Amino acid sequence: MDSPLTHGPVLRDLLTYIKSESKNGILSCLIRLKNDTKCYKQFTKDGGLSILVNLLRYHNTKILNITLSILANACISSDAREKVKGSKIACRVVSIIKHIKLGNTIHCRACRLIGNLSECEWHAKSLCEAGAIQALVDLLQLETNIQTYLMGIRAIRNIWSMQEGNREEILGTKVIIRITGLLVTAKEQSETNTKYLELVETCLKAMCAFSAALDPNVGEQMQGEKDIQGYKCIVQCCDMNNKMAIKCLYNLCYIAEHRPILGNAGAVETLIALIKDRLELSKETLVCLSLFCREAVNRARVRMGSGLELILSLLKDLENEKYHPMLWDALAQFIYDDPSIMVMVKNGLLDLLITRLQKIVTEMIFHEETNVSKKRGSDSPPNKQTGLKYNRMNLGRFSSDYYRDDWSPGSAASVSSSPPSTPPLPFYDSIECDENTEDNYSPVCSDTEMMDIEDEPQAEVESLKSCKSISIDVKESQIFSWEVADIWTFIFLSRLSCSDDPIDRLADPATIKALSAYIRESRSPRASRILIRIIRNRAYLIPLLKQGFVFEAQTLYGSEQYTRQLCALAEIGATIGELTTILLRGEEADKSITAVSIPFLIKSRDNLKLLLNNHGGLRLIFDVLSDEQHSLHENAIWAICQLAKTLEIQPEVMEKCQAADIAATDFPRVYDNHPKPATVTFELDDGTTVDACRQTLCQKSDAFSAMLEGNFSESGKKLVKLRNTSKEGLITLLLAANGATLKNGTIESLLDAVLLADKFLMADISDTLTESFISKLNYKNFGKAWNWARVNSCHELKSYCVKTFLTTSMTKSERVQAFRDFCTTGCLHQFLDEVREIINSVLCQR
Repeated sequence: MDSPLTHGPVLRDLLTYIKSESKNGILSCLIRLKNDTKCYKQFTKDGGLSILVNLLRYHNTKILNITLSILANACISSDAREKVKGSKIACRVVSIIKHIKLGNTIHCRACRLIGNLSECEWHAKSLCEAGAIQALVDLLQLETNIQTYLMGIRAIRNIWSMQEGNREEILGTKVIIRITGLLVTAKEQSETNTKYLELVETCLKAMCAFSAALDPNVGEQMQGEKDIQGYKCIVQCCDMNNKMAIKCLYNLCYIAEHRPILGNAGAVETLIALIKDRLELSKETLVCLSLFCREAVNRARVRMGSGLELILSLLKDLENEKYHPMLWDALAQFIYDDPSIMVMVKNGLLDLLITRLQKIVTEMIFHEETNVSKKRGSDSPPNKQTGLKYNRMNLGRFSSDYYRDDWSPGSAASVSSSPPSTPPLPFYDSIECDENTEDNYSPVCSDTEMMDIEDEPQAEVESLKSCKSISIDVKESQIFSWEVADIWTFIFLSRLSCSDDPIDRLADPATIKALSAYIRESRSPRASRILIRIIRNRAYLIPLLKQGFVFEAQTLYGSEQYTRQLCALAEIGATIGELTTILLRGEEADKSITAVSIPFLIKSRDNLKLLLNNHGGLRLIFDVLSDEQHSLHENAIWAICQLAKTLEIQPEVMEKCQAADIAATDFPRVYDNHPKPATVTFELDDGTTVDACRQTLCQKSDAFSAMLEGNFSESGKKLVKLRNTSKEGLITLLLAANGATLKNGTIESLLDAVLLADKFLMADISDTLTESFISKLNYKNFGKAWNWARVNSCHELKSYCVKTFLTTSMTKSERVQAFRDFCTTGCLHQFLDEVREIINSVLCQR
């Protein structure tokens, strides 16, 4: 040791007094250290803390008392704790607790020193090795003052937090039961004496630290010695909006087997009251409420305490949107409880589902557009989009609270309004799953329950499972996420769609449009099954029909399956009666949409005749077709074509187009020896001319041969007049005669050429032109061809054009464009009359 002369005054004096065993001198130095900050700082800088550690073995209560006070103050600092490492401070302070008689402040200050030292892992370990745990436990078992309890409880708490290896030892001493007892006593005393409030807070803080381990044994001790007084006291403190008590309850709620006990202590009702009054709307309270919904007995308490209405109101509040995933999780636990489902539906569940579904679709469109933009801006492939693929998430296990075989949920067919409770599972303190352990399933999301609604994909079931984690934050990020909330959106819709009784507003336009939009964007088989189940319920058929879903169904991916379900319901007698009633006595809007929907729904000719012919459905369809401004106009075009398809109307093989004044005549081939010009020029009615090869015409046509080579007046002339002939038609005819490919030209020029070919007895050319016309007939020229046939009185061609329009496979937009081309001819009513005649001729057949 250095000479005292080299140290500061206090250190030098203290060493001198220790050497001379002067108690008064030691006390005077210690008092100076305690009262003079500058002096104390120099003392510690000179290494004086080790001297104070040595004084802990001094057999004088006054010296021990002030030494403990100075050291406890010093060890608040990590620097001071570092300076006393390697000393015997641990064993000496523990010895003081063990051997000094109770009744003074020494024990309190010794516990405070232990608590401060335990902020360091090294010291915590050293204290445990010195027997600090048992010493503190023994001290807490005694009747002592409040301050000693405060410091002793804090010391135990810090050792628990810093030294996980000694937690089993702490549990074995059952000191948590003692601390729980102190909490109960302090809570009772605090009602009349406020000095106990600090003890209440200290006990709760320690219990928070203990419960954070999520150890069922901790929870068991925190129940107290009898009648779950500990849990009741925690709940009472929560009722007073004590933040530490709420945090403690939050930790305990993650221990599944203790949630029913907490429910018995009144935790559910307290939470609902706190949240409802907005006294404590926080992550902790909402997580607790969500977790309490996982047991049947607590679900009953939530339902009877208006908890479902509260959760739904919070989900409608966008200010607290960050809490919505955990609230969805809470609601999801009631998915097989019929009374709860009815309460939720009554209080706006469908509005929430629709809103969530619309957001999912919006996000999908946004991500799709973003990915397209990225792809255009870079040759590298876009990142995979995973956030919205609800049925392909890797979240691990969703809940490991219960064994599947132990749970008996209230199903849709159950008479009981609340399923029985479930025995608790052992606690698993590892994030890894034991491969020899039986699978544990959520009481809500087991395989069989997910699969009982038809054949839900196994991947969707697996996506709801997550591994047990000792980290609360990890569990929350897995369970209470938007991805899982989105999964619940579809599971709720699936559950509602399975109800035999109609669910109010399930078939409303808002619901169906949102679901249809999702199907259109995702092509999800699961969403399709939900929609199919809604369609299968006959109670929804007329509402679906009145909102125009029949037309929407035709545009969805897999439209055949929706149409098949709709048709199966529409053909039964009761539905035919409802359709008849609407057509005869319904509102005008309902009449029109029903009439236009019938061709998509009804396949039986007898029923079609009954509804369309006998009860005026066909007249209503044609009324809509006549009004281009009608909201159902395009669907009516679609419907009349669907009707023709159902009635199996087919265009006949088209005969040759011959005008009324054209007749076939045998022209003899007459040749003379006079030389003729090689080229003939035809002059048309409008004065225009067309040149042609005389030899080719004579070879291809007996009529031209007689005209140009025979005894007619035109014979041998270079210029020949042709009446009633279009220039485009004649050019097309000449091109065909010369074997040219007819790629260009209008449909009218082809038809004019066909007439000319027939007029001039060019049978082979006529056949070629007719084939070319048929191959070129499409939605772009149906109207033009029909109008040409009308003007030229080609009745067979008119009929052929109409029937081809009605039966040719086209998209809806192409069909509408073709119909509007008919309208541009100025003879819409004539066209519609012809369509009506064709439909009626088949519809009224016996």
